[in-house]
Amino acid sequence: MAAPARIDPGSDGSVAPLLPLALLESMRAHDRPREVLEDEDLASSLPRRLGLTGVVESQIQRYESARRRGKRVPAEEVANLLRLVLRRPDAEAILHEAGYQVARRHVGRARPPAAGALRLLPRAATLAAARHSARRLLKRLVGPGSVEVEGGLLTARVRGGLVALLDADGAATCVLYASALEELVFLYTGKRHTVVHGRCATRGDPVCEWSLAE
Repeated sequence: MAAPARIDPGSDGSVAPLLPLALLESMRAHDRPREVLEDEDLASSLPRRLGLTGVVESQIQRYESARRRGKRVPAEEVANLLRLVLRRPDAEAILHEAGYQVARRHVGRARPPAAGALRLLPRAATLAAARHSARRLLKRLVGPGSVEVEGGLLTARVRGGLVALLDADGAATCVLYASALEELVFLYTGKRHTVVHGRCATRGDPVCEWSLAE
């Protein structure tokens, strides 16, 4: 039987700093060159190396400080960072990696029972724990919106939030949420599931919805 849905309000218009941290660190990783090419056109490549600049390093330090102090970040500030990412040709790869990072950090912060022990539990219990964790994670990420998570496997819905702030650009941002849910469920179950983004506010739906497929 599917777990009953529970709708939780999002935050007061703010986002946990783990999201902008993951975005900036993913940008930095993608911008760090593996090698220097003699014929490299710096005029075109330098903008993509934003992650190596002192500006990004200082922002990472600022968000790390906010994380340590338990402070949150205004949603509009995170939306502006997402707009910057979405201007890049490698935006989808950055968002995928940032989604994986926020899930890993969230699970590490929550300190649930060891993953190996969780995987010894009945499947229903493991999925219930994953749904509970997914609800808490999304509440940290959505900004001014509401979160609903239910079973059988996992279905998550977000109304409003960062996607709404980004208007048409919000569709690309949904990649980040899908990756975060995929990684979180893997950390709990040890199994990779496809995440289907069945509904999206940018397509005129009332909510954004992600569901796990077997």
